[in-house]
Amino acid sequence: MILHVDANSFYASCERLFRPDLAEKPIVVLSNNDGIIIALNAEAKTSGFKRGDAWFKVSAECAQKDVTVFSSNYTLYADISARIVAVYNRLCPDVEVYSIDECFLYYPDWNCPDFDGIAHHIRNTVLREIGIPVSVGIAPTRTLAKVCNKLAKKGNGVFSTENINIDLELANIPVGDIWGIGGSKKSTLERQGIYTALDLKNYPLHKAKKGLTITGMRTVQELNCIPANERIEPKKNQNICSSKSFAEPVTTLVELEQATAAYTHEAVRRLRAQNSRTRFLSVYLMTNPWDDTGPQYCNQLSADLSTPSSYLPDILDTALGLLRNLYREGFRYRKVMITLLGLEDDVVSQQTLFEDDSSKPGKQALMRCFDTINERYGKNTMRTALHLPGTSPWSMRRKFLSPAYTTDITGIPDVF
Repeated sequence: MILHVDANSFYASCERLFRPDLAEKPIVVLSNNDGIIIALNAEAKTSGFKRGDAWFKVSAECAQKDVTVFSSNYTLYADISARIVAVYNRLCPDVEVYSIDECFLYYPDWNCPDFDGIAHHIRNTVLREIGIPVSVGIAPTRTLAKVCNKLAKKGNGVFSTENINIDLELANIPVGDIWGIGGSKKSTLERQGIYTALDLKNYPLHKAKKGLTITGMRTVQELNCIPANERIEPKKNQNICSSKSFAEPVTTLVELEQATAAYTHEAVRRLRAQNSRTRFLSVYLMTNPWDDTGPQYCNQLSADLSTPSSYLPDILDTALGLLRNLYREGFRYRKVMITLLGLEDDVVSQQTLFEDDSSKPGKQALMRCFDTINERYGKNTMRTALHLPGTSPWSMRRKFLSPAYTTDITGIPDVF
């Protein structure tokens, strides 16, 4: 049996976890640069807000309706997610992390356990130990488990196919709400008279395969309690990209170099986290294509490293060289993007004839020390001199950012 566990209004719940004064009050969380609403709790939805609302359009209404606003705090959300997954791993022998706020838990059903009891125990344990409410859907397939989870959110937090006639529920679910049925597939199905999840369940398999491809056919099988969707096995990234739009336009090379250093730091951190090294890298520089007040410019340059590397100073030096060749005066730049390509496992490799390998042990030791300190004391505790702390024009706009309560000792709330 499969349990789909999903945190309720996860981003908003993480923010409210350290703000008990916000209990039962509307909360919205904004995207990068405080652009749009990307998450909100039930109270905010009741107040008339929805995901995708532009912040500049609804900011006045939020203030009028006493809505608490947060900039996205991904450091906090990732840490809370890791703590929740640790609870799942303790309570279940087989856990698949699907996203930052949802997991599939696989239980063998040969001994016919009380799955409802297990689900309630999971909910209570996560709420007691972490403080985040979760809902649990129980079904023999992943697709039905996600359906049950949506139904659980409307009830007591747990919903199982074992306790009800699932067809009665599927008849009330629009076909577009089913996992794996996107906008184009929804239109295709509706043209054939398939409007509900129950209609899709009864859709002939040969027609599903022809009209919806193999993915759609598997969805039909899953609705009929036949496991067909393959588990997502974690894979290493084949390339790593680090980029964000600047909060304000940048015109000087020095500020672009600082932004490039920050994004290269992040790209190399992710590279080393998956124990890889890069053979090529590219730098992309662009102005704002929607800005009609000035000239436009965009360009990209790539470089081949002499040997595959995960050594930050070497990669950063190459990235800065590319940036300096890309830079042109007289433009208002809005984004710089760093991409690491040609990734491979960071293992012993054949040395080239002209390669000086004498400094490699020292570089590896330095980066291990670098990683250990940043892991222990917080990201960017150690950084290159060019990667300056503080707010710059290129820094992401996060006016409503909450403290890093769980990863920075200075962010721990004072108790009097």
